[in-house]
Amino acid sequence: MVAKITFFPVGNGDMTLIETESNKKILIDCRIRKGNDLPDVLTMLRDKLDRDSNKRLYIDLFVWSHPDEDHCQGIQDHFHLETPENWNAEKDLIFINEIWSSPLVYRRASKTHKLCEAAKALNKEVKRRVNKFKEDKEMSSGNYVYILGQDEGDKTKDISEIVLELDATITKINGKQVNDFSAKLLSPTPKSDLDESEEKLGKNHSSVIFNYEIKGEEVVANFLSAGDAEVVCWEALLDRLDAQSNRKALEYDILQTPHHCSWHSLSHDSLSEKGDNAEVSDKAVEAIGNAKDKAFIISSSNTIKDDQNDPPAYRAKNEYENILDNVSGSFKCVDDHKKSGKNIPLVIEINGNGLKLIPATSFTQNNNAPDNAVNRNGGKGYA
Repeated sequence: MVAKITFFPVGNGDMTLIETESNKKILIDCRIRKGNDLPDVLTMLRDKLDRDSNKRLYIDLFVWSHPDEDHCQGIQDHFHLETPENWNAEKDLIFINEIWSSPLVYRRASKTHKLCEAAKALNKEVKRRVNKFKEDKEMSSGNYVYILGQDEGDKTKDISEIVLELDATITKINGKQVNDFSAKLLSPTPKSDLDESEEKLGKNHSSVIFNYEIKGEEVVANFLSAGDAEVVCWEALLDRLDAQSNRKALEYDILQTPHHCSWHSLSHDSLSEKGDNAEVSDKAVEAIGNAKDKAFIISSSNTIKDDQNDPPAYRAKNEYENILDNVSGSFKCVDDHKKSGKNIPLVIEINGNGLKLIPATSFTQNNNAPDNAVNRNGGKGYA
């Protein structure tokens, strides 16, 4: 199997599938909406999945960057979020073998805005898995869970076996070693590293940041994925990595623009207030600007126009293109990727020749989705 990354056309939102050579399927975030005029991303996803020995359509791993609705919408309607034994063949919901999530990110979000029902449902399932591990001290398919970063106040002290430390790398999926995929955790940044910026971070979007390493035919590609991480996240991250003399951890072949090409990932200034006088944060640009030769920067957003929208912001796109000018790279917006005038996934293959953007005309479907598949819309802490 060829390693690939699929960016689904979900507008201003994230839904990204990594497929490894060893056929592991890793879904980062989810946005499945109602509407006949919207791309049928549910069928697009189901077409790419396999069934296990119990005839369940499944993903090996779901990575949740943060609890905004545009990163988890519809998950409670289309994924199985309860004990494995309760999976129902008639409902045929997608089975999730393992979930990675951050209690720190969830808590910061819940303090600053009302969470959607999808976020609450997914968080409830994460807590169920954590509590089951506390009872059993072991995990199994449909119960696997990893907590991303230590929680504050020793809340994760008694579950250290399933906590991924900041700056650590994980090379296991469903409890088994994989040789063609790894993930280095770069954020969420703890309060101790933020000082006076903690309140500001809460008002913005504290997201999980991973640098994934994916191997395809002996070619290794780095994919930097950051949810809605905004400017203070990148500044704090650069400070910490510089203290370790480890900027290499930020190098990427593929970057998914944080917060759907928002200006607020690059600047403290408001475009609506300062317009052309809004200045970038040099430190944030340094953090995000570690593109390797011929890198791709992908904007999972609506079409980027020279207007007042943010996200996506036209000025942010210009900054990303400036980064790529130095490495002969390519900037792509998922919403611009079409076949016969309709939005389809944007796919990047990783193979022996490097990275390859798959032309829209190459997109085909298979028969994993049922005939009636349609788009439908879909507590704090982990203790």
